[in-house]
Amino acid sequence: MAATDISAGKLLSQKDVFVCLFQRGAADGLNSLVPYGDSDYYTHRNAIAVPAPGNPGGAIDLDGYFALHPSLDPLKSIYDMGELALIHATGMPHDSRSHFAAQDLVEHGVTAKPLPDSGWLGRHLALSVPTTESAFRVVSISGNVPVSLQGSGEPLAISNLGEFGFDQDVIDAGYTDVLRSLYHDQAPFALSAQAALSAVDELQAANLSALVPENGAVYPNSELGNKLKQAGQLIKSNLSVEVIFIDSGDWDHHESLPNNLQQSLSDLAGSMSAFHTDMGSRMQGITLFVMTEFGRRVAENASVGTDHGTGGLAYAMGGGVNGGQVIADWPGLALLNLHLGEDLAITTDMRTLLSELLTKRLGGTDVAQVFPGFTGPTSANLFLNRT
Repeated sequence: MAATDISAGKLLSQKDVFVCLFQRGAADGLNSLVPYGDSDYYTHRNAIAVPAPGNPGGAIDLDGYFALHPSLDPLKSIYDMGELALIHATGMPHDSRSHFAAQDLVEHGVTAKPLPDSGWLGRHLALSVPTTESAFRVVSISGNVPVSLQGSGEPLAISNLGEFGFDQDVIDAGYTDVLRSLYHDQAPFALSAQAALSAVDELQAANLSALVPENGAVYPNSELGNKLKQAGQLIKSNLSVEVIFIDSGDWDHHESLPNNLQQSLSDLAGSMSAFHTDMGSRMQGITLFVMTEFGRRVAENASVGTDHGTGGLAYAMGGGVNGGQVIADWPGLALLNLHLGEDLAITTDMRTLLSELLTKRLGGTDVAQVFPGFTGPTSANLFLNRT
């Protein structure tokens, strides 16, 4: 039931390995994917706008209207080979400007309370047939179980794979055997404890430290770079991982947006590019999706930054992505077109993108149960069907 064949470099499962990367803090999509063809962009962002392609420090043209922030240059080659797509003016139409409330809604997969008891991804996993019995079927490399994964059984939450487990002297002393006997079937937290102990055994056998980056990949020495490097080790191992969830923080750029966003985007692009290089042909069976809780306001603020807004930007990378395109039913940035008179309007519901992902790349599911109350389109021509 292994999900990977390391010698062949191909994923054997009937569904993609899914890597979900959540940008905590609400990433600024308008300076990440610059709508330089919309003159109102420069009117609203006189001090912080990214220059149009062809100018000093200018953005990297994609299609004559949208252009990548210069710090995202490592992603351009992936876009050109057709394995990266960007979706603008997207998000969950919840109208909350609170990070915590918005993340709660997005991760539950709804736009208003009452909240379900589980997260959207947890519901999908509960509805789908597992491809593995491994304790590593669902892993959060974030140190905690995100709301998105709630309802998926016993997902593992690990901050650092290299520090997960017991020292050899503890094992030699027999303490792990004592723990196994303590957490029998009737003991409190037995399922969680047994899953953790099983994971320790699997991880020790996998010897992840021997799975070094391939194809000349060099990950940034950053928190995000290390997380994606670990995701790559899991995928290349015999642990049969199905879903990997990664948090990326510090996207709340109220001040000094040009400098702060440059650093964040450099880290994001370097990490994603290294992961793509490391995975090589395995990318044909991997989908990496980048999302955030909401976008930023169109106009700059007095602190040379941007405040909480609505419409944002998502990224999809993988061999099953209908890449080399910007998906945007662009609403325009003229004042009369702005949501609430100040935000980029959402024209592509995030649930449309995720529904298509579930249907075409993750084995199919009952979208109505995953996203209760959602009646919008379930495809945006973002993904290819698995063959």
